[in-house]
Amino acid sequence: MNTVWIGCTSFKLAKMKPLIVLCALLAPTSALWKLTDPVDVKDCGSILASNITVDITPCPGLPCPFKKNNFANISISFTAESPISMATSSVYGIIAGIPVPFPLPNDNACQFMSCPIQKGDNVVYKNGILVDAMFPKISLIMKWELLTGLANILCITVPVSIEG
Repeated sequence: MNTVWIGCTSFKLAKMKPLIVLCALLAPTSALWKLTDPVDVKDCGSILASNITVDITPCPGLPCPFKKNNFANISISFTAESPISMATSSVYGIIAGIPVPFPLPNDNACQFMSCPIQKGDNVVYKNGILVDAMFPKISLIMKWELLTGLANILCITVPVSIEG
């Protein structure tokens, strides 16, 4: 009888028929299990960060579709180009060229990444925003900044659409 290896465990093939059928049925949907793909964002003035990678959930394509009464989660990975002891976050919706501040419940960015940060550290900042039911259905540019004092750590923009 053939032996099949899954991870570090082997199973006898005769006992695997139900699992093989299940795997065959689920194989086409395996892409859905992927955590996230990096989102193509624009840099809008990052100074103290390099090698920036952004993941936004949900964002299967641009513009990122944000549904009302749901969270939009962001994960930003970067390399620090300078020591950072404290940082704040700010988010804006840019509508017709006008930045409209989006109030975060906690703008202390160090609550969402490990501070203090040394030059050369690889950093991951994770945060999320609730897309309120009161938001209008609209397409806009989301601008997310991390700041230390008056200096931009990083600044990114991405097109989003608020959907019902």
